[in-house]
Amino acid sequence: MNTQLPVLAPAPAPTSPIRPQLVAEHAPLRVSVDNNRCHIYGICQQEAPEVFRISEGGSLHYTGNVPAPLAAQARQAARCCPMQAIELRGAGAGRPLPARPAPAGPSPVRPLPGRPASARRPGRASVGDGAGSAGTSADRIVVAGAGLAGLSAAARLRERGFDGELVLVGEELHRPYSRPPLSKQFLAGELGGEDLSFHAEDDTLDAHWLLGSHLVGLDPAAKAVLLRGGERLRYDGLVIATGVDAKRLPETPVISDRIRTLRTLEDAVAIQQAMHAARFHHVLILGGGFVGCELACTAREHGMDVTLVAHGAPLLRRVLGNRLGEVVGRIQQRAGVDVRLNTRITDWIDTGDGLLLRLDDGESVEVDLVVLGLGGLPRTDWLSGSGLDITDGVRCAPTCHALNLAGRPVPGIVAAGDVASWPNIRFDAVPRRVEHLIHAVEMGQHAADSLLHGPVDAQPFAPVPRFWSEQHGMRLQAVGIPALGERMEIVEGSLRSERFVAAYHRDTPQGAQLVAAVAFDMPRELLAYRDRIGLVHPHLPATRFSHTAHTAHPRPLGRRKHR
Repeated sequence: MNTQLPVLAPAPAPTSPIRPQLVAEHAPLRVSVDNNRCHIYGICQQEAPEVFRISEGGSLHYTGNVPAPLAAQARQAARCCPMQAIELRGAGAGRPLPARPAPAGPSPVRPLPGRPASARRPGRASVGDGAGSAGTSADRIVVAGAGLAGLSAAARLRERGFDGELVLVGEELHRPYSRPPLSKQFLAGELGGEDLSFHAEDDTLDAHWLLGSHLVGLDPAAKAVLLRGGERLRYDGLVIATGVDAKRLPETPVISDRIRTLRTLEDAVAIQQAMHAARFHHVLILGGGFVGCELACTAREHGMDVTLVAHGAPLLRRVLGNRLGEVVGRIQQRAGVDVRLNTRITDWIDTGDGLLLRLDDGESVEVDLVVLGLGGLPRTDWLSGSGLDITDGVRCAPTCHALNLAGRPVPGIVAAGDVASWPNIRFDAVPRRVEHLIHAVEMGQHAADSLLHGPVDAQPFAPVPRFWSEQHGMRLQAVGIPALGERMEIVEGSLRSERFVAAYHRDTPQGAQLVAAVAFDMPRELLAYRDRIGLVHPHLPATRFSHTAHTAHPRPLGRRKHR
């Protein structure tokens, strides 16, 4: 069924601009799309509708020669592309910066080459001081975390004119890479490690990369992060973007080559090798969220027997609610996945040839490999004792500034990405974390802007969260936060056909608020909903297609990055 969207009134809460602010570019770009990688999710059209367009037949059309006024939107589309299928070329693709001068003299902190204050160009961007002024000259900004959110923040700082020293500290040995394909295209062998790097940012970032460096502490009073080995890295501004670690269960055996988590490229390589081992035929995946469901898809495509165990029911219930979760469950079962809902593993036995798992329903399952897809835990252990509020991640003000234990913003420290918990005033004042790729891009950019403006002058970060997945060939996409919905309504297509758009609403004192829209295999139809998320309709009656959403209490939205 096709229904026209109602005329919506603005939400009562103040909101930021619907579209994230971009930094204008002054040179044209050439754009090309790798058709072998593009899955036509339509994210590019959301970001740059004058450059990319999905036709009624479902194919992607785009403008190869992008004029300068549209170059920033095209670049944002490339950053947010789930498959990193967009390549940029031309005079505006690089935006080279001046070469860095020779290293400065000795420093009481970790010695890194830096630009003397006298060499800084006057009037360039600096860190806001929290008093409403433009701030003072900043010699060094440290980005703690070398993932996508950290990369996005670093690139934005350069775009805004910060020409001081920029240092990215990462525990992995790799430059930032796209994590969503780890559970899908990488495991399937469609993409290699070199294909996961981000194309929209390049080597002209002019930054120091401290890869393989472990963060162990933060001293806000001395403005220094502490590294393993006793090194102290001074900063004038700090971006915290350390992401999450893979969650494990307390009863899970710690040391076993047959039990894996999936968070890093190394994790994915180990799982890929196990899946391709001749003796491995049966994998059990623990977790009914996006990671678990996507791993089940990949393992089935590889010809493995798959048992998918979820503690709750149905699959993806916490994200999509009962009705749509049941649709995902049917898709998984139809593909041959043995789905066990409301089930827990009570005993883990290594037989030498595999694992014998006893379930709480009395059954036992023999498998070759177990992969844990249980979500992530914020990587904040290194911030203990720092005075920052690390309740479920780094607690932030609406501007992305980190809060101290008294609930006050800390000038000179912002957070971004999976690790940040902040109130999105598009919806309400409840702090939440969001774990999706597009969110990491946008929050990294906003956190950089807020760091330069300072807590007083910075604007609130009020995005429309967006994520996607693919379930045995079916494209699932969402805008907003479905978990906030009190009722769900099919507004296009039908549940029976498994091709539809569902709208999620909740009641507010001003009326019904549209909090999310989810599309199954209808990317083009979903485009109309993004900019309406968070808006309120004074009188929106339920229809015969409405269902109680039965979503769980708000929680991190699963994947990324994800998606």
